[in-house]
Amino acid sequence: MRFRLTEAFRTLGLSSDAMDRLSEFGDLLLGSTTNVSGLRTAEEIEERHFLDSLSLLQLQVIRDAHEVVDVGAGGGLPSVVLAIAQPDTRVVALDSVGKKCRFVESVASRLGLDNLQVICGRAEELGRGEGRERFDVATSRALAALPVVAELTVPMVRVGGHMVAMKGALSNQERIDGHFALGILGGGQLQERRVVPFPGADNRWLYVAQKESPTPIRYPRRVGVPAKQPLNAHEAVSGGS
Repeated sequence: MRFRLTEAFRTLGLSSDAMDRLSEFGDLLLGSTTNVSGLRTAEEIEERHFLDSLSLLQLQVIRDAHEVVDVGAGGGLPSVVLAIAQPDTRVVALDSVGKKCRFVESVASRLGLDNLQVICGRAEELGRGEGRERFDVATSRALAALPVVAELTVPMVRVGGHMVAMKGALSNQERIDGHFALGILGGGQLQERRVVPFPGADNRWLYVAQKESPTPIRYPRRVGVPAKQPLNAHEAVSGGS
Protein backbone atom coordinates (compact mmCIF):
# COMPACT_ATOMS: atom_id res chain seq x y z
CA MET A 1 0.00 0.00 0.00
CA ARG A 2 1.38 3.39 -1.02
CA PHE A 3 0.58 6.55 0.94
CA ARG A 4 -0.55 9.81 -0.65
CA LEU A 5 -0.23 12.01 2.45
CA THR A 6 3.32 11.06 3.39
CA GLU A 7 4.12 14.46 4.88
CA ALA A 8 1.25 14.14 7.35
CA PHE A 9 2.82 10.97 8.75
CA ARG A 10 6.27 12.57 8.84
CA THR A 11 4.91 15.58 10.72
CA LEU A 12 3.72 13.21 13.45
CA GLY A 13 7.26 11.89 13.79
CA LEU A 14 6.90 8.48 12.20
CA SER A 15 10.15 6.84 11.18
CA SER A 16 10.78 5.14 7.84
CA ASP A 17 10.48 1.77 9.56
CA ALA A 18 7.12 2.77 11.05
CA MET A 19 5.91 3.93 7.64
CA ASP A 20 6.91 0.60 6.10
CA ARG A 21 5.05 -1.30 8.81
CA LEU A 22 1.96 0.86 8.40
CA SER A 23 2.06 0.22 4.67
CA GLU A 24 2.19 -3.52 5.26
CA PHE A 25 -0.61 -3.27 7.79
CA GLY A 26 -2.66 -1.51 5.13
CA ASP A 27 -2.02 -4.38 2.74
CA LEU A 28 -3.14 -6.86 5.40
CA LEU A 29 -6.36 -4.90 5.98
CA LEU A 30 -7.06 -4.73 2.27
CA GLY A 31 -6.34 -8.43 1.83
CA SER A 32 -8.30 -9.67 4.82
CA THR A 33 -11.05 -12.13 3.98
CA THR A 34 -12.97 -11.16 7.12
CA ASN A 35 -14.59 -7.78 7.66
CA VAL A 36 -12.27 -6.31 10.28
CA SER A 37 -12.19 -2.65 9.24
CA GLY A 38 -15.28 -1.73 7.23
CA LEU A 39 -13.18 0.21 4.69
CA ARG A 40 -12.07 -1.32 1.41
CA THR A 41 -9.88 1.24 -0.39
CA ALA A 42 -6.31 2.32 0.29
CA GLU A 43 -7.32 5.98 0.44
CA GLU A 44 -9.98 5.34 3.06
CA ILE A 45 -7.63 3.24 5.17
CA GLU A 46 -4.86 5.84 4.97
CA GLU A 47 -7.11 8.69 6.06
CA ARG A 48 -9.97 7.28 8.12
CA HIS A 49 -8.01 4.57 9.86
CA PHE A 50 -4.32 5.43 10.00
CA LEU A 51 -4.26 9.22 10.20
CA ASP A 52 -7.38 9.21 12.33
CA SER A 53 -5.74 6.77 14.77
CA LEU A 54 -2.56 8.83 14.77
CA SER A 55 -4.47 11.91 15.91
CA LEU A 56 -3.98 10.40 19.38
CA LEU A 57 -0.33 11.45 19.15
CA GLN A 58 -1.46 15.04 19.57
CA LEU A 59 -2.01 14.20 23.24
CA GLN A 60 1.03 14.25 25.49
CA VAL A 61 -0.57 11.63 27.74
CA ILE A 62 -0.40 9.21 24.80
CA ARG A 63 3.21 10.04 23.98
CA ASP A 64 4.21 9.61 27.64
CA ALA A 65 2.28 6.38 28.27
CA HIS A 66 4.16 3.22 29.19
CA GLU A 67 1.12 0.93 28.86
CA VAL A 68 -2.09 1.53 26.90
CA VAL A 69 -5.21 -0.61 26.56
CA ASP A 70 -7.36 -0.18 23.46
CA VAL A 71 -10.91 -1.24 24.35
CA GLY A 72 -12.95 -2.58 21.45
CA ALA A 73 -9.84 -2.77 19.28
CA GLY A 74 -11.58 -4.38 16.31
CA GLY A 75 -9.09 -4.84 13.49
CA GLY A 76 -6.34 -3.07 15.43
CA LEU A 77 -7.39 0.55 15.20
CA PRO A 78 -5.88 2.38 16.92
CA SER A 79 -3.95 -0.34 18.81
CA VAL A 80 -1.77 -1.64 15.96
CA VAL A 81 -1.14 1.90 14.70
CA LEU A 82 -0.08 3.05 18.19
CA ALA A 83 2.19 0.03 18.64
CA ILE A 84 3.88 0.86 15.33
CA ALA A 85 4.19 4.58 16.05
CA GLN A 86 5.43 4.14 19.64
CA PRO A 87 7.60 1.02 19.86
CA ASP A 88 8.52 1.79 23.49
CA THR A 89 4.88 1.78 24.57
CA ARG A 90 3.24 -1.52 25.52
CA VAL A 91 -0.16 -1.73 23.85
CA VAL A 92 -2.93 -4.18 24.73
CA ALA A 93 -5.63 -4.70 22.09
CA LEU A 94 -8.83 -5.86 23.78
CA ASP A 95 -11.79 -7.20 21.82
CA SER A 96 -14.46 -9.82 22.39
CA VAL A 97 -14.78 -11.01 18.77
CA GLY A 98 -12.57 -14.02 18.05
CA LYS A 99 -11.96 -13.38 14.35
CA LYS A 100 -10.81 -9.82 15.06
CA CYS A 101 -8.49 -10.98 17.84
CA ARG A 102 -6.97 -13.60 15.56
CA PHE A 103 -6.46 -11.01 12.82
CA VAL A 104 -4.65 -8.60 15.17
CA GLU A 105 -2.52 -11.45 16.52
CA SER A 106 -1.52 -12.36 12.96
CA VAL A 107 -0.68 -8.72 12.23
CA ALA A 108 1.47 -8.43 15.36
CA SER A 109 3.35 -11.58 14.38
CA ARG A 110 3.78 -10.55 10.74
CA LEU A 111 5.03 -7.06 11.63
CA GLY A 112 7.17 -8.15 14.57
CA LEU A 113 5.30 -5.99 17.07
CA ASP A 114 6.70 -7.33 20.32
CA ASN A 115 5.06 -4.44 22.21
CA LEU A 116 1.53 -5.47 21.18
CA GLN A 117 -0.54 -7.99 23.16
CA VAL A 118 -4.00 -9.20 22.19
CA ILE A 119 -6.58 -10.13 24.82
CA CYS A 120 -9.78 -11.69 23.56
CA GLY A 121 -12.35 -10.92 26.21
CA ARG A 122 -14.76 -8.43 27.70
CA ALA A 123 -13.85 -5.07 29.19
CA GLU A 124 -16.13 -5.71 32.17
CA GLU A 125 -14.12 -8.80 33.07
CA LEU A 126 -10.67 -7.33 32.49
CA GLY A 127 -11.68 -4.25 34.48
CA ARG A 128 -12.57 -6.42 37.45
CA GLY A 129 -9.53 -8.66 37.12
CA GLU A 130 -5.93 -8.39 35.99
CA GLY A 131 -6.52 -5.14 34.15
CA ARG A 132 -7.99 -3.19 37.04
CA GLU A 133 -6.25 0.17 37.61
CA ARG A 134 -3.26 -1.06 35.62
CA PHE A 135 -2.94 1.13 32.53
CA ASP A 136 -1.65 4.65 31.96
CA VAL A 137 -4.24 5.23 29.25
CA ALA A 138 -7.38 3.45 28.06
CA THR A 139 -8.40 4.35 24.52
CA SER A 140 -11.54 3.60 22.55
CA ARG A 141 -12.68 4.53 19.06
CA ALA A 142 -16.37 5.05 18.24
CA LEU A 143 -17.15 2.43 20.88
CA ALA A 144 -20.38 3.58 22.54
CA ALA A 145 -22.08 6.48 24.29
CA LEU A 146 -19.75 8.29 26.67
CA PRO A 147 -21.22 6.93 29.94
CA VAL A 148 -20.76 3.38 28.59
CA VAL A 149 -17.22 4.13 27.40
CA ALA A 150 -16.39 5.54 30.83
CA GLU A 151 -17.62 2.47 32.70
CA LEU A 152 -15.76 0.11 30.37
CA THR A 153 -12.45 1.99 30.40
CA VAL A 154 -11.96 4.04 33.58
CA PRO A 155 -11.77 1.00 35.92
CA MET A 156 -8.70 -0.17 33.97
CA VAL A 157 -6.88 3.15 34.33
CA ARG A 158 -4.51 3.76 37.24
CA VAL A 159 -5.09 6.81 39.43
CA GLY A 160 -3.38 9.67 37.61
CA GLY A 161 -3.86 7.98 34.23
CA HIS A 162 -6.33 8.94 31.52
CA MET A 163 -9.36 7.80 29.58
CA VAL A 164 -9.21 8.89 25.92
CA ALA A 165 -12.37 8.37 23.86
CA MET A 166 -12.36 9.00 20.11
CA LYS A 167 -15.89 10.02 19.11
CA GLY A 168 -17.97 12.46 17.16
CA ALA A 169 -19.57 15.53 18.73
CA LEU A 170 -21.56 14.93 21.91
CA SER A 171 -25.14 15.93 22.47
CA ASN A 172 -25.76 17.99 25.60
CA GLN A 173 -27.41 15.01 27.26
CA GLU A 174 -24.53 12.65 26.47
CA ARG A 175 -22.10 15.21 27.87
CA ILE A 176 -24.13 15.58 31.08
CA ASP A 177 -24.40 11.80 31.50
CA GLY A 178 -20.71 11.39 30.70
CA HIS A 179 -19.74 13.84 33.44
CA PHE A 180 -22.06 12.03 35.83
CA ALA A 181 -20.54 8.63 35.03
CA LEU A 182 -16.98 9.92 35.31
CA GLY A 183 -17.75 11.35 38.74
CA ILE A 184 -19.01 7.96 39.96
CA LEU A 185 -16.07 6.06 38.47
CA GLY A 186 -13.27 8.26 39.83
CA GLY A 187 -12.71 10.37 36.74
CA GLY A 188 -12.09 14.09 36.73
CA GLN A 189 -13.16 16.91 34.47
CA LEU A 190 -13.82 16.00 30.83
CA GLN A 191 -11.59 17.77 28.31
CA GLU A 192 -12.73 18.01 24.70
CA ARG A 193 -10.30 18.43 21.81
CA ARG A 194 -11.30 18.69 18.19
CA VAL A 195 -8.85 17.16 15.71
CA VAL A 196 -8.50 17.32 11.93
CA PRO A 197 -6.32 14.30 11.13
CA PHE A 198 -6.60 14.58 7.35
CA PRO A 199 -7.85 17.17 4.82
CA GLY A 200 -11.61 17.45 4.94
CA ALA A 201 -11.98 15.48 8.18
CA ASP A 202 -15.07 16.55 10.09
CA ASN A 203 -16.60 15.88 13.49
CA ARG A 204 -13.62 14.14 15.08
CA TRP A 205 -13.03 14.71 18.78
CA LEU A 206 -10.85 13.34 21.54
CA TYR A 207 -12.50 13.24 24.97
CA VAL A 208 -9.97 13.03 27.76
CA ALA A 209 -10.45 12.61 31.51
CA GLN A 210 -7.81 12.04 34.14
CA LYS A 211 -8.54 9.48 36.83
CA GLU A 212 -8.47 11.20 40.21
CA SER A 213 -9.52 8.45 42.62
CA PRO A 214 -9.94 4.65 42.66
CA THR A 215 -13.04 3.26 40.98
CA PRO A 216 -15.59 1.89 43.47
CA ILE A 217 -15.39 -1.89 43.64
CA ARG A 218 -18.85 -2.46 42.14
CA TYR A 219 -17.75 -1.02 38.77
CA PRO A 220 -17.64 -2.09 36.07
CA ARG A 221 -20.92 -3.94 36.48
CA ARG A 222 -21.37 -7.43 35.10
CA VAL A 223 -21.01 -8.17 31.38
CA GLY A 224 -23.59 -6.38 29.26
CA VAL A 225 -25.05 -4.17 32.00
CA PRO A 226 -23.08 -0.97 31.19
CA ALA A 227 -24.51 -0.93 27.65
CA LYS A 228 -28.04 -1.95 28.65
CA GLN A 229 -28.31 0.33 31.68
CA PRO A 230 -25.86 3.23 31.16
CA LEU A 231 -25.00 5.40 34.12
CA ASN A 232 -26.89 8.64 33.73
CA ALA A 233 -27.87 11.70 35.69
CA HIS A 234 -31.61 10.99 35.79
CA GLU A 235 -31.99 7.39 36.89
CA ALA A 236 -30.80 5.47 39.90
CA VAL A 237 -27.81 3.26 39.25
CA SER A 238 -29.00 -0.29 38.60
CA GLY A 239 -27.36 -3.66 37.95
CA GLY A 240 -25.37 -5.95 40.17
CA SER A 241 -21.76 -5.97 41.23
